[in-house]
Formats: sequence, C-alpha cells, structure tokens
Amino acid sequence: MGVAVARQLLVRSLRQNSMHHVLAGCVSVVGFVLHNAADGKAFEEAGRTLYRNRNRSKRTIRPAILQWDSDAAIRRTQEKDLGKTLAGNDHVIAFASSADEFPLTFRLAADGILSLPVADLSVLKTASKAIGIRGLPDDILAIAVGEPLSLLSILIKPGRSMLHIERSLRRVKKDQLARSSQRRSSVATMPSLADLHGLGEAAVWGRELAKDLDDYRAGRLPWADVDRGVLVSGPTGTGKTTFAQALARTCRVPVHIHSLARWQAAGYLNDLLKAMRRAFRDAILDAPSILFVDEIDAFGDRETLEGKNEQYTREVINAFLECLDGVDGREGVVVVGATNLPEKIDKAIQRPGRLGKHVKISLPDLDARVGILRHHLRGDCVSADLADIASRLEGASGAVIEQVVRDARRKARSERRPMAFADLLHGLPVRIVQSDEAFHEACIHEAGHAMVGYLLAELSGSRLVESHVCREVGLDGSGGRTIMRQIPGRNLGRAAYLAQITILLAGLAAEEFVFGHYADGGGGSEDSDLRQATLIATTMEISLGLGESLVYLTSRRSGDVLGNLRRSPSLQRIVARTLDDCFQRAKGIINERIVGLRRIARLLNESGQASVGDIERALGPAQ
Repeated sequence: MGVAVARQLLVRSLRQNSMHHVLAGCVSVVGFVLHNAADGKAFEEAGRTLYRNRNRSKRTIRPAILQWDSDAAIRRTQEKDLGKTLAGNDHVIAFASSADEFPLTFRLAADGILSLPVADLSVLKTASKAIGIRGLPDDILAIAVGEPLSLLSILIKPGRSMLHIERSLRRVKKDQLARSSQRRSSVATMPSLADLHGLGEAAVWGRELAKDLDDYRAGRLPWADVDRGVLVSGPTGTGKTTFAQALARTCRVPVHIHSLARWQAAGYLNDLLKAMRRAFRDAILDAPSILFVDEIDAFGDRETLEGKNEQYTREVINAFLECLDGVDGREGVVVVGATNLPEKIDKAIQRPGRLGKHVKISLPDLDARVGILRHHLRGDCVSADLADIASRLEGASGAVIEQVVRDARRKARSERRPMAFADLLHGLPVRIVQSDEAFHEACIHEAGHAMVGYLLAELSGSRLVESHVCREVGLDGSGGRTIMRQIPGRNLGRAAYLAQITILLAGLAAEEFVFGHYADGGGGSEDSDLRQATLIATTMEISLGLGESLVYLTSRRSGDVLGNLRRSPSLQRIVARTLDDCFQRAKGIINERIVGLRRIARLLNESGQASVGDIERALGPAQ
C-alpha cells in the first residue's frame, strides 16, 4: 500500500507541475522533496515503477534512483559519482528532505525540483483500489491520512481481511486520540525561550506575551489588549517551529501545530475547511493556547491569483481570515504564523488583529552560535572553548548547528565512548582554504564595499557596521561580508537608492580597478550583490516612482519586480544603464581613494576583519 500511495503522489506532483514529459518516458532529471524522510524507501521503489511500458515493443525504462542523505560522509560519496550518474542515464529520479539538500550540480541538471503533495483521502482510495482492496469505508480509510507510508504497507495489504484492516486502523485512531491527550503534558518537556539563542526580537516579543498572558489569566488585562497574532519569518532552519514550542513553554500554555498542507490532507475543499475550523475550535477549547500555522505563505496572495485554481485559493484564504477573526474574537488563542517568504503572504492576513505583528529570526551571530552549541551539547564538553567551532559555522542555521552536534554524538556512539570535543570537527560543513591569490581578491572586494559604504553612509541612509573576510570558505564560495544597517526614520529618495546600488557594486568595481577584471563572487545567489542591486534599480523604475517616470506597475515584492524585468527588454536596458552608471561611480570613488582601499585590504588580510573605526582611521573623516 505504501508504494502504491507513493506512486500516486509522484504522478500527481508531475501532473500538477505540467511535467507530463517525464511520465511519457522522455529524457528527464527530476527531484522530489519528501515531507517525511522515513518514507524514502517507499518512494524509491515507486520511482522504479513510474515509467510503465504500455507498448511491449518499446524498451523497459529503468531510471537511476538517488536519495540525498543528511550524513555528511555519505553525501560526499554520492556527490563524487553524481556527474557520472547524470551523464550515463537518460532518466534520473532523486529524493531529499528539502530543496537545499540537492547538490548544485543536480539542481542545474534537473528539469525541476518538486514538492510532493500530502496523501489525502482520494490518493488513499485510488492506491487501495490499485492493489485490489475495495469496499473499505471512507471514514475508516481517512484514519490513515497523514500516517507514514511504511505503516500503511503493514496495515493495508492484499490478502488481509477487511475486518483485520478495519480493526488495525481503529487502533491507529485510538493511538491518535491518546497522543492528542498528551499534548498538554508534552509542553513541559519543550525548551523555553530562555533555553534558546539567536531568536532576537522574536524572543523579546515572546517574553512580553508571557507577561500579558499571566495578566490575562489573572483578570488584570482584557483580551483586547493582548497581541493575538504574530508572523515569524526567517531563513530555513532558523527554528521557527522550535520558537513556537518554546513560546508555549514560556507562556505555560498548550501549542497546536498545523499547516495548510495538513489541512489539505483531509480531502477536498469542504474537508479542508472543516479541518481548518476544527483546528481553531480545538485551540479555543484549550485556551489560553497557541495555534502555530507553518509555511503560511502556502495560502498565497489574492492579488496575484490567476488560472483554474484562483477560486479555490480565494475561498481558502477567505475562510482562514474568518477563522483568524473568529465569531467571538477567538479569545485566548494566540496565532503564530511562520514563513520563509513574508512577501508572498496576503496583506489581509497581516492586518492588525490577525497577524499584525511581524518579527524576524535571522541566522545566528557568533555569540548565538556558541549558545546554540552549548544548548545541544547538554553538559558535554563543558570546559571547551567553542568560539572556533562557532566561527567555522558562520552562515549556518540553528538546524545545521544541531546536526553538527548530532553527528558528533553519532561518531562517539559508533566508537563506544563518551563524546569528545574533536567529534564536533567531524560534523562541520566542508570548508575550502582559499589560495593566497583568492584571499587577496576577497580582501580587495570587501575593502571596496567597506570604503564606499563608509563614504556614502549618510547619503545612502545606512551605516557601515563592519567588514570581514574568511580564509576558509564554504562550498558556495562565500568568504566575506560587509554589514550595513539602515538608519531608522529616514525617507529615501533617488539619490539614496543610487548610493545603495553603488555600495553593492563597489566590491566588483574594486576588483576590476585593482586587477583589471572581476570574478563571479558578486552574483549567482539570492543574496548576491548583483541581485540586490538589480532589484533596487528595477524597483525604482516600476514601483517607487524614482526612475524615468512616475508609472506604478507593481508592488516592491521581489518576485513581482523581477518578473516584470524578465518580460520587458526596454526595462532591462534602463536598469542596465543605472547599474553601469553606479558601477562607474564606484570605480571613480575607488580611484580617488586607492591608498585608503589598499590600507583596508591590508587590514582585512592581516586580521580578517575591519570595524568602522578601523576604516575611519584608514580613510580619515568621511567627505
């Protein structure tokens, strides 16, 4: 049964993403993101049967199946043979727990990386018929929605009597109810906000909420004065779900964890809406409580809806808004929405009274990374200085840091001994030591950002904080960063935005001025200098009225802005001129202050970092 369900989900995902050529047996490379890593074996087996040979005169297609393991050593072995696998096979199917786990080589070769849908009741009914099981009542089969595929293979299989299948599923239902009743007691085992590190403003808001809920329970504060909803955003792995659990522990209330995908698993639209309303009703019965809705961007934005699913999505969003408002104001329920993409959320969801507060969880800084390591070490390596380990984890999320500790424990267990500090080195992400030439280029690049950022700070409306360069870099090649912080309370005009673009392009400009060319470090990623500069220049033209006309074409959401840019050659020419003018401006500033640039680069080369004070001493007062 599990394999039959997996096959149905593979086919549904391909069809929903208009990738019918894969099912037709055309040459293809496709990746699938698993919701549950434990289902990997079932999906691997289903992938081998994905291409059915309907015409016996045609050859049988046997695709190459890959699954990316989180274990670092296994991943390195897999990636070493990846090029050979892709070159030698016309049909490649791969699985991973997240899109980020697919290697860059695979992502470049793939026709697509698809998220697998959740197995709803219709999928289970189709799969059960495919293996010859008919007549199982919908209300009994619905119990299996959301259960691991391995369990479905055990409970629902050909040759087993309908009575035994029904009894087994009823026992699963009983276990579900037992787990639900334990939800309150499980809060006590969760970490509190005081146990976590790197949450920043989210932790501050959470502690204030805990005080307000105490006053609400004591009758000192009316519910109308409590923050009833918050949107938590941040990169993948920064701990948004963990934050919700820690918030519940700190506030001493139960937490109900849900997502749109979980509600969709209930079946068709009416079933989805029932599941959504039931989730809010259960939270209200548990009040005061926290209702956590993960990946809230999955609801979509009514302003951008189009196509055959428009009405469906609109009804789902409207129903969610009704639940957020509540007939009686959902008194006692704090809704926490989490997302990696806050710009894709419908504005009505973020209205005050719903999820009106927005807090961000950033990637942890050095002190926070040390704290996260200490938290997960749980008393191991107490006397060890973790600063070096933490510095080598720059740019890592809390989830990655937790994985490092988990890998260290696994290594110690496999060798039948207590964990040692050296085991932490085993789980660190692979780092590459830059050559002297590459390191010098990185120092010049960051010196360009630092110098131009310092000189244009007032004009750009942002302050230079610090600049640093790493001798060791990650596999993505990122080895340096210059941090600028926006000055609050400033209205920014055209000159300010052009100054920001100039600062962003100053790294490449410094490379070209000193070496006669620049390398590829300024582009290629979502947070690259070129993407940010292009986004600002385009936003000026089509959203802010700060370009060649006052025409408003779209909001300043990055997807909308870049979508307009891709479709308009004339807009591309205007943006290209703006970028080139700012690039030449940065080169001009560097030409005038070349001695200062070399001083900053030398400081970065010697110590790896430069504060704003160091840069001021190298250049003198900003002009």
